Amino acid sequence: MNLKRSIVIIIISNLLNINITNIVSITTTNALITPKITLGSTESEINKIAAAITVRIDGQNGSGSGVIVEKQEDTYYVLTNWHVVNKVGDYQVRTPDGKMHPVYYTLIKQVPNVDLAIIPFSSSQNYPIAEKGDPNQLVPGTNVFVGGWPRSGSNLQQRIFLSTAGVVRGRQESVAGYSLLYDNLVRAGMSGGPVLNEEGGLVAINGIVKLQENSDLIVSGGIEINTFWNWRQRVSLPIVSQIPQTIHTPASPAETTNSVPADTSIKEDERETSLNFTLAKAITDEISGIVNSIVALNAYIVIGSSNGMISVWDIKNGEIIAIWKAHPDSVNSVAVTPDEQFVISGSDDKTIKIWKLPKNKNITDIILVRTIPGHADVVDGIAIAPNGKIFASGSWDGTIKIWNLGSGKLLHTLEGHSEIVNAITISPDGQFLASGSKDNMINLWNLTTAQVVRTINTNSLSILSVVFSSDSQSLVSSSSDGVINMWNLQTGELIHSLKEHLDGVWSIVITPDGKTLISGSWDKTIKFWELSTGKLKRSLSGHSSYISAVAITPDGQTIVSGGWDRKINIWKVP
Repeated sequence: MNLKRSIVIIIISNLLNINITNIVSITTTNALITPKITLGSTESEINKIAAAITVRIDGQNGSGSGVIVEKQEDTYYVLTNWHVVNKVGDYQVRTPDGKMHPVYYTLIKQVPNVDLAIIPFSSSQNYPIAEKGDPNQLVPGTNVFVGGWPRSGSNLQQRIFLSTAGVVRGRQESVAGYSLLYDNLVRAGMSGGPVLNEEGGLVAINGIVKLQENSDLIVSGGIEINTFWNWRQRVSLPIVSQIPQTIHTPASPAETTNSVPADTSIKEDERETSLNFTLAKAITDEISGIVNSIVALNAYIVIGSSNGMISVWDIKNGEIIAIWKAHPDSVNSVAVTPDEQFVISGSDDKTIKIWKLPKNKNITDIILVRTIPGHADVVDGIAIAPNGKIFASGSWDGTIKIWNLGSGKLLHTLEGHSEIVNAITISPDGQFLASGSKDNMINLWNLTTAQVVRTINTNSLSILSVVFSSDSQSLVSSSSDGVINMWNLQTGELIHSLKEHLDGVWSIVITPDGKTLISGSWDKTIKFWELSTGKLKRSLSGHSSYISAVAITPDGQTIVSGGWDRKINIWKVP
């Protein structure tokens, strides 16, 4: 059957705008210790197989389906469509026994360039795993079966498992991985479900429904399973601990030696005065959206938010001074020049903007000085040199660019990461720039020569934040598995590995006296660490959702935190 190329996509979500995510590099044993499925030959038997391996996925994008494809230790891996989980937030996997399993969003991995994602969850239960089928054996007319958890159209809106029979109609040129076409009845909510062959083997992942041009014929589309297995052979996947529910990776000898436990013996009245921060003001800012970036100065706070707004707040009374629509898309990073005269912002719209602030700090009139294009993708980080003459930008296009602040001229493009750049920082002495990426690597660059002087393989997940020590001799990095690492920049050796956070650490800062590291995490806590020993000294709780940004004022007396609860917390030393 010659299917026409001109078709209407009915159920699909942003498939042609897929960003490549990082490939996790963690050594694990591929042990499939699960009950075996006996492949079936009748429709009834195959329906039972589909019901046993298909899970329901609930979360930010509504609902979808998935199929269990692998197990390592107590970690199961569910294969689904990327468009089922591409919106950041909380997700749960409902297994066939009705149990709900929480998912760490930072551990969801997209298969590059296609509409597939792998979701890990932890359980001590034994769940069946899909048997591999051979999609190369599928020819037009071959029977196939699609399983999934459709959203019910009834008033109760309940979801029930459904498996439908159909036949292969043919193949098309791959679009976001979709190449196999079949006429099974599928409904909303079945995206990510399994496509099984006549023996019950997994041959594809269901994802879209298409209408053939000038025809009433419904043709469904799936991504052939070999697309996933070819990628899977080249990568390793993270393991999720069950009790406590934390994320871990196999430790290297250096990490085992230097891992530092929490200092639980210190009483509250014995803690350093500099750590006695208490919540002075909690501001709920529904106008500005999710807080992505914070700069805390002695007089005021500058905040960049997910809805494209930049806002300025009086740090003493917590009152808003100014707010403006800076970008059409999310503001991911804001930075303020050392003279406090300019704000630089980076956005999802791929641009950088420089804003002039009035000298009297009574900010009522904001002037756009310059808009700088140049990156091919999202701008995720901005860092200004101590001399205030140059600044750097890090982007999802995998590059870091160095700019002249006065003229906006591009001075250098730094290329050395294989994945998106999440974090950049410039050393206090102005000589070096450090960049962290989803490729798990940290690059140290000479700002004068624009050359890499050191590369550090962190052996962790995506690097989310980096910060230099006050003497520019060491670097601290945080990652999406909740681990914070301290590095000796002269040798590249690991000094300490801090593993008390339960989820990704998105923001880290060092106090002005250079003695304490402060971290903000998706586990909703702020933690204080002694830099010299790596010991955990204190933990603060005050947010109801993910913390994405923390900052400290130059005088060291105030900490500001913000995140997904759209709350700005101002913490002060009494």
